Parts: sequence; structure tokens; C-alpha cells
Amino acid sequence: RLPSTMTSITLLTTVLALAARTPDGSSAFGRKAFVLQGATAAAALGLSLPLPTFAVSGGGKDYSTLTISGQDFSGQKLSKKEFRQTVAKGTSFRGADLRGCSFARADLERADFTGAIMSGSSLEGANLEGAILKDAQLDAAYLTDSVEQVADLSGADFTDALVPPKTAATLCARSDATGKNQYTNILTRDSLFCPA
Repeated sequence: RLPSTMTSITLLTTVLALAARTPDGSSAFGRKAFVLQGATAAAALGLSLPLPTFAVSGGGKDYSTLTISGQDFSGQKLSKKEFRQTVAKGTSFRGADLRGCSFARADLERADFTGAIMSGSSLEGANLEGAILKDAQLDAAYLTDSVEQVADLSGADFTDALVPPKTAATLCARSDATGKNQYTNILTRDSLFCPA
């Protein structure tokens, strides 16, 4: 009868530790080499060792497909969270850290992103009807034509954002495509490359 997996691993570890000792009793190789040789020997014996696990990017709660309408996320640190297909009508994200978040196909009708840090975020296909982007930092964000539906984009910083050219032209023609972002000091019109 074969010993249990834990007994085999314990036995294997002991044998390797003893074999690795030099005449003066010190270890002949470092911890990394010991672990590597142990894993190799375990594989040769047909044993499997658990591999380390890592957190999902951003860690914590995934808001995808949830309904969070009317909730207040003001000032929260939510970088790299997933809000894909989330229903967030009238939700406040004022001053929130939303760097690297995905709001792909989310319903953000009347959501308030005033002063939010949205660097590198994706708003692909999101419903932005009546949303507020006043003083939002949208540098390197990914936007589609739905951004044309926002209620207020004054002071928004679109530096290096991926905006369809036709949409950028439409935004430039708006009366609220004005002002300077209070955090980055970038003019909204300059960040959209609007004509003088």
C-alpha cells in the first residue's frame, strides 16, 4: 500500500534535506534550489504540490452585472475594479479613484463622475446619458461615441484618451467643452485637440 501524499512529501523533504547537508552540517544549496529539487522529485513520484495563488487584478469586489443604482462611491479607491454591464443609474463616483476600471456596456445614466480619476478606464459602449464628467481625469481612457450623451464635460481632461475622431469633433462643438481641469490644469479643449 502506497503512503498518503502528505507522508510522501514529508519523507521526500526529509531525504532531500539530509542529502543536501555538507560535512560541516550546513546546507549545500539555498532554499530556492531545495524547493525546485523537491518539486522535481515530487513530480517524478507522481505527486502534485499546490501552486501559489494570486488575487484577481484590483482584488476585492467585482461589480460586474450588479445593480448599484443610486449608491454613493464618492472618494472611494476602486482602481482596477470591474463594472462591466453594471446598472449604476444616478450613482455617485465623485472624486473616486477609478484608474483602470472597466465600465464596458454599463448603464451609467445620470452617474456623477465629478473629479473622478479615471485614467486608463474603459467606457466602451456604456450608456452615459446625462452622466457628469466635470473635472474628471480621463487620460488614456477608452471612450466610444456614447460619451456624446454626457450632461457636463467641463474641465474634463481627455489627454491621450482613445476617442473616435468624429466623436471628438462633436465634443469640441459643445458649449460645455470648456474650462481647465482643477487637478491636472489641462484645458478640456486642448486635451481633445479642438481647433482654436
